[in-house]
Amino acid sequence: MASKILYDIRDKKLLRCQPEPKGSAGLPSIGALYKSARVAEDDKQYMESIIIEENMLTKHAKGQLRVVGIDGTTTVKIKPTVKITPSTTELTANSVLTIDINIQNILSIDNITSVDMRINDVNFAIDVVDGGGSMDIELQEVDTYTIECVDDRFMSNPVEVEVV
Repeated sequence: MASKILYDIRDKKLLRCQPEPKGSAGLPSIGALYKSARVAEDDKQYMESIIIEENMLTKHAKGQLRVVGIDGTTTVKIKPTVKITPSTTELTANSVLTIDINIQNILSIDNITSVDMRINDVNFAIDVVDGGGSMDIELQEVDTYTIECVDDRFMSNPVEVEVV
């Protein structure tokens, strides 16, 4: 089953994704997508839709897909994936943890210079060169730390590190 995506042509932001309903009804109209996404009348001129073959709802589509323009053609691609690799998953207090990231599924049009990350409640950025980057962080307190990518341009799975 297919889905229809509504996106803003100015920034290629994915606004809504609705799958084809079961039964004899077809894909939603552009008007139905406007209503569902609560698009203001003045902004409708900047909206376009595109059909994908997957059966997806908005939350899933926003988490995994992006709308891109390549060689004058607009298409939907999978978001790049940030793989987080800590130097270890268990350390002692006052130890330095090295966090390495590797970005997969990068397109030639991507210009990725940094990735927004978080460890527990502290935000930081890791600079990226040739699809990878690294940062050393000193962990002083005994705790379980969750390291995650908070940059919505990417998909990622969080990693936990325990300081004992």
